[in-house]
Amino acid sequence: MADIKNIAVQAGMTYGGIQNNWDALKDDFDAVAYLPFGDEYWDAMNQIMNGIGNREIAKQPSVKWFEMNRMEVPMTSSGAVTSTLAQFNITLPSGEIQTLGSNTYTWPAKNEIWRHAKSGQLFQITNKSESAPQTIGLTPLTSAGSGISIVANDKFFYVGVSVPENSTSQASKYVFDTLFTAKLQTFRHDANSSSEALYNQLWYSQLENGVQTPYSNSRDIIYLQREHQVAIVNTFLAGQETTNTANIGATQSFQTTNGLLPTIIAQGQKVDYGNQASDIAVADFYDLEALLTKQDASVKNYMVWTTALTSQYIEKALGGGSTTTNYFANQNVQINKVEMNKTFWGEGAYADLMDRTYSFNNVVFNGKNFGLVRMGIFDNPQTFNTTDSDWANYAIFLPMTSRGIDDGLGNMGKYIRMCHKPGAFMNMWQTGGRAAANKTDQWNLGVHIVSEIGFKFINANKYGLLWQTTL
Repeated sequence: MADIKNIAVQAGMTYGGIQNNWDALKDDFDAVAYLPFGDEYWDAMNQIMNGIGNREIAKQPSVKWFEMNRMEVPMTSSGAVTSTLAQFNITLPSGEIQTLGSNTYTWPAKNEIWRHAKSGQLFQITNKSESAPQTIGLTPLTSAGSGISIVANDKFFYVGVSVPENSTSQASKYVFDTLFTAKLQTFRHDANSSSEALYNQLWYSQLENGVQTPYSNSRDIIYLQREHQVAIVNTFLAGQETTNTANIGATQSFQTTNGLLPTIIAQGQKVDYGNQASDIAVADFYDLEALLTKQDASVKNYMVWTTALTSQYIEKALGGGSTTTNYFANQNVQINKVEMNKTFWGEGAYADLMDRTYSFNNVVFNGKNFGLVRMGIFDNPQTFNTTDSDWANYAIFLPMTSRGIDDGLGNMGKYIRMCHKPGAFMNMWQTGGRAAANKTDQWNLGVHIVSEIGFKFINANKYGLLWQTTL
C-alpha cells in the first residue's frame, strides 16, 4: 500500500491522476469522470452501428459486390463525320468498349434505332461487325437525317428496335456489372495498466459500497474504449484505401477501408459553392439537386448532414431577409417542421435515442424532401473543425430508402453497410503474482481492443456534397 500515493488537493484533478476511489474520497474529489467534451462520438457511433443500414459479417479480408450498370447508356461518336442517306460509320470511344480475353463487346446492336441528341434525328444501325464491334454503321430514317454534322463526343441515345418479319434472332447483348471492393481495416488499441492500482481500486470500492468496480469502468479502460470508438467513426467519415504500397502499405499497415467523404468526392457528385467568404447560394442547392436527379430521379428523400457553418449558409440562402431573396416564399420551396425520427431510424430503443439527439428540418425542394441534420461531430474542434480544416464547409447529401417509413433495413439500408468480422472485442489479462500461469514479479494488467471493419457505400453515385475546394 505504501506505493500508492495520495493526490494532493491543491494539485487538482489531472489526466489519469486519480488511481483509485479511496484517494478521491479522502481528498473530497468528485469521483465521477466528467468528460471535457460532448457526447458527439457516442451519438455518431450509435448512428453508424445501429442506424445506417445493415451490419454484415465478412468472411474474407475484402468484401466485394456488384452494382448493375444502366442499360440506357448513350452511344458516343469518337470522331467527326457528316451523315448521308447511304450508310455511314461512327466509331465508339474506348470507354464504351469492353474487352475480355480475345473478345470485344459493345452495347449497340444491329436493327436498333438511336437518336442523335443535338439534331434530334433518328438513325438505325444497319451494320455492326463482329470482328470490329466498335465501328457502327448508321442509316438515317428520313431524308432530314442526311447532312447532319456529327462531331467528336456527340451523343446518341437508344430509342428502340425495328426488325423485319420472320427475321432471325437478334445478336446477343452483354451488360457487364461494375465490381466494387471494400477492405476490412484492423483497428487495435492496447493499454498496459498497473495491476496493483486496479486491485486497490476494486478493494476500496468494496469498502465504499460493497460492490466491485469491473475493470471496464476504470479510467484507463474508458479512455481506451473511447479511442477505439473515435478511430472507427472518423474512419467511417474520412478513411481512404491504401494505394501507396511502396512504404506504408507494404510494411506498416495491412489494409485500410474507404470512408464516406472520399467515396463521394471520387464519384464527382459535388458542387463547389465558392470560397470561404461566400455563402451557399440557392443556385448551388439547385445544381446539386439536379446532379442527384440525373443519377436517380426515383429517390425522393435525402438526409443532409450539415455543420454549423453550412447549416447557417443553407438557412440564409433559402430564407433570406427580403421578398426578393426569401425563397421560402416561392411556391417551389417550402419549410416544414416534421418529426422524422421514426422515418429515419425505424422503431425501437435506438429510434427513441435518436429522437433526443437529432432534430430534423425537412425542406421540400423541387418535389424532393431534404432532412437537414446538424451533425455535432463535424464541429468537433479537435478533429474535423480544426484550424484551416475544410470539414466545416461540407454539407453531405445521403439518399434515403424509398419504401415508405421503414423498409426493414434501417434508414439508409439500401446504400450503406458496415462489414465486420466477429470476434473478441476486448481482452484483458493479468501478469505478475495474479497471473493465471507463468507468474512474474511485474504486476500489470494488459488490455487490447480489436475490431475488423470495412464500409460499403453502395450506389455512391447517388450521394452528393456541397463543398469548397479552396479555403
